[in-house]
Amino acid sequence: MQSNLPKASQYLLLISFFILPGLSIKAQNTITENPSNNTTIINEKVKPLRTSSDVNFNKWAIEEVAPGLKLRTIHTDSLYNSFQNINILEVDLSKHKIAFRYIPDKNVKTSVIADTTKALAAINGGFFNIQKGGSVTYIKVDGMILGSDTASRWKKTETLSAALAISKGNKIFMQPALSNGYYDAIDSLRNILITGPLLLSNGQKVALPEKLFFTKRHPRTCVALHSSGKLLLVTVDGRTSEADGMSLFELADYLFTLGCTNAINFDGGGSTTLWIRNKPYNGVVNMPSDNKRFDHEGERPVSNILIVE
Repeated sequence: MQSNLPKASQYLLLISFFILPGLSIKAQNTITENPSNNTTIINEKVKPLRTSSDVNFNKWAIEEVAPGLKLRTIHTDSLYNSFQNINILEVDLSKHKIAFRYIPDKNVKTSVIADTTKALAAINGGFFNIQKGGSVTYIKVDGMILGSDTASRWKKTETLSAALAISKGNKIFMQPALSNGYYDAIDSLRNILITGPLLLSNGQKVALPEKLFFTKRHPRTCVALHSSGKLLLVTVDGRTSEADGMSLFELADYLFTLGCTNAINFDGGGSTTLWIRNKPYNGVVNMPSDNKRFDHEGERPVSNILIVE
């Protein structure tokens, strides 16, 4: 599917957002141990809800957090005819390892979980039981199943339909979800989270259903692989007058326009949080919405997070 931007605008937009290396590194996106299950249905007729032709990347604030970690932030009213507050942490996977952290028996704020680890940065992870705690999908952390119920009580849905898996060699895979037995048995994938849906696969937008979770604007958290090989941790704030949030159609279109090739949705809403060590507000960079205010204080306790070491 082609972006709605003219080709010249696409080129300038991508150059203004990323200084790409002379030779792009193709991101890994195939679980080679079981290639027959790696198909994704692409709907070429999927259209974005609005165009993204009015993006002004001169407004982006850029900060090098650490070698191999770059934070990009924008608060704008020029994207999708709406107010958007977006944070993107660009991660060089040759310099930083990625993993999940999980607390099976209670929910804890992303900033608190992350601060107990060696993480330099973190975002909230997958879907969880907001009353009782614990993930409602499959999760493997450093090769271990930490909650015995996690691998058995979830079922595949239109939302819980994809997996983000991390290999021993720090390769990132975004794929349609496979069986529990497969993930239990495959030792080379040390960190796995069932979440979803997939937004982009192999450079194309993935078909999404016309249902409220997908079409209504909410705060969003997602992870994407850029064509440069960098991993992007993305938060889109919402549910306030200063930030509308995005539909998943808009989010997929936005990531596609930035030059991402693969992307997967995480839990959003009041859970959406980006944390960076030693930043103000206990490290919370975005504006979590669980307090219904546009500030850094509205974190929702969650059960699992994705960390950058």
